[in-house]
Amino acid sequence: MGADPDAEKPDDWDDEDDGEWEAPLIRNPDYKGEWRATKIDNPAYKGPWEHPMIANPDYVEEKNVGVYSDIAGVGIEVWQVKAGTVWDNILVTDSEAEAEEFRKATCDNCAEAEKEAKKAIDDAAKAAEEAKRAEEEAAKDEDEDDDDDEKDEDEDKDLDELDDKKDEL
Repeated sequence: MGADPDAEKPDDWDDEDDGEWEAPLIRNPDYKGEWRATKIDNPAYKGPWEHPMIANPDYVEEKNVGVYSDIAGVGIEVWQVKAGTVWDNILVTDSEAEAEEFRKATCDNCAEAEKEAKKAIDDAAKAAEEAKRAEEEAAKDEDEDDDDDEKDEDEDKDLDELDDKKDEL
């Protein structure tokens, strides 16, 4: 699209009232559609490229990559939303039998105690939340009672004033 070269500004066009005049747009007569590159054959094309396999003279194969004779510590990075997670009884081994024996000796013994401790913590949190809610309700009720008392006092004043005016008449 381009501006019509034959278009002229109308005689009654006022730049202050109508704004700056722009010629109407017309289609480009030279436009032949979206441009595409022409494809030509490449006589030297040998197919998709493959990387060459080149021997590395410095390469040494490591047979025991994951075997360590002594581990002095374990680092664990944990992102958690809710605080309070406790980590203990960490075992690093390559023996399933040893891991199972360790689990039975440690984790199975404390599972019930952990469940009871969690229940106690949850119950305490629930009781605290209920106490807070009851306190808020009591404060809300007290505020409503105060508002009612003020309304009653205002109504009594108004009635007293009406009685005084009635007596004067």
